[in-house]
Amino acid sequence: MGAAAAGPAGSPARDIINPPARGGAAQESRAEVDIEALRSWQLFGDPGAAPAEAEVAALEAVAPSDRDGIEKGARETRLNLTLRGIIAYTADGLGSAIIEHQSRQGVYAVDDALPVPGNVVLAKVMPGQVVLDNGGNYELLSLYRESELDGQLQQSARRAAPTAGAARQVDVRADPDTTELASGYRQQLYQNPQSLAELVRISPVREDGQLRGYRLAPGQDQTQFQRLGFRAGDVVVAVNGLSLSDPANTMRLYQAMRTATEAEFELQRDGQPLAVRVSLGDAAADQ
Repeated sequence: MGAAAAGPAGSPARDIINPPARGGAAQESRAEVDIEALRSWQLFGDPGAAPAEAEVAALEAVAPSDRDGIEKGARETRLNLTLRGIIAYTADGLGSAIIEHQSRQGVYAVDDALPVPGNVVLAKVMPGQVVLDNGGNYELLSLYRESELDGQLQQSARRAAPTAGAARQVDVRADPDTTELASGYRQQLYQNPQSLAELVRISPVREDGQLRGYRLAPGQDQTQFQRLGFRAGDVVVAVNGLSLSDPANTMRLYQAMRTATEAEFELQRDGQPLAVRVSLGDAAADQ
């Protein structure tokens, strides 16, 4: 604290706090700043260090996808390919699709090579079309539209498909809470398919190189998964009479479930056939 100093005439004296030092002695006593030492402290990080994993993940989360906008300006492809269905897709264009070439269908994921001459790969999957990378040029392949003939084929497939017969059944159609749950998931299927991962995870099951069905595992909510009659490890081989061993039926099933009031899942559980029957409620209420 400094000594009292007199203010202007007639004003009381005030204490001066931390008065400025005067004289050469005080200036000579100040320590010099060590610039090199400050640099060594790396107050703002090491500019040559690799970013931490968390930082890298954050940057990747906000980085734009290489697939963004590649469909703009692309023209419909002239390749002998038919898009039969979209199995799954994400906001950044990843996913898989059913594509037919010379009457043979297959399921292809992004970056898979397609069975046509040249360097052609699946570059992006969207709700109604996919983008092909044809030797560095982007081309569109739009979704095949179901015809009247396909509707007849679908009915024939249902009549020809094996029924559950003597298979054990899990019938939860009479449970209103389960019906409400199934109806809600049907609505998610058409509004936000990726959200279904909260209920179930699926993986293809193949035998001798041929698709047999899809193995089920519970998602984040195992209780809801079990309420619908499923168990971890169940293999779904058909739904409403449509065999899942035929990739073409995936799109037919996707379309049919819009108006279906019930769903019957034909499963293999522990090597034994089992049918799970669920009510889907009023289809019109879900649209």
